[in-house]
Amino acid sequence: MPTKGVVILSLAASTSAFYLPGVAPRTFRYGDKVELKVNKLTSVHTQIPYDYYSLKFCKPHGGIKQATENLGEFLSGDRIENSAYQLYMEQDQFCKLLCQVYLKPTDVASLRTIIKEEYHNNWIIDNLPAASIVDSEQYIITAYAGGFPVGYQDHKASYIFNHVNIIVEYHPHDSCRMMYNLIILLTNRSTTQ
Repeated sequence: MPTKGVVILSLAASTSAFYLPGVAPRTFRYGDKVELKVNKLTSVHTQIPYDYYSLKFCKPHGGIKQATENLGEFLSGDRIENSAYQLYMEQDQFCKLLCQVYLKPTDVASLRTIIKEEYHNNWIIDNLPAASIVDSEQYIITAYAGGFPVGYQDHKASYIFNHVNIIVEYHPHDSCRMMYNLIILLTNRSTTQ
């Protein structure tokens, strides 16, 4: 009979927690670098993904580095790479120019195609996907959509979202008020023709 008691206690102890690789939350301190990673561009209208840097987006100063974190991301076709964005815990930044690029006519044509097919940027912070805030003028509601569009079309003109407001929400870590866990990344964008 004592043997059964030991087995039951060990089973109870082994079921109290689990760990999925690449999913464990990280803890940040004030001023720590918070890495923003980019993933492939995706569309609901086509199954063909595009590499983020196949378009003329700002590239990181030290070069593009693959950041695949686990086998599941690799098998699902994710192309997670570093980005040029420099974010730091609890340090607000406003109106910061990331880079300027010259677009050739072929680059403009590629962007128009991507915008027409409604491709979305897919960013990641602390293994959490970016979401965009979608406000409806018809209803008083705020919804969160996965990723955010590269741009939009108004009649026949195409517009690229070239300004991004990045909002990182967090909560203080339970054991120390100087440490934080990230909750979600929200992106909001403004447009320029």
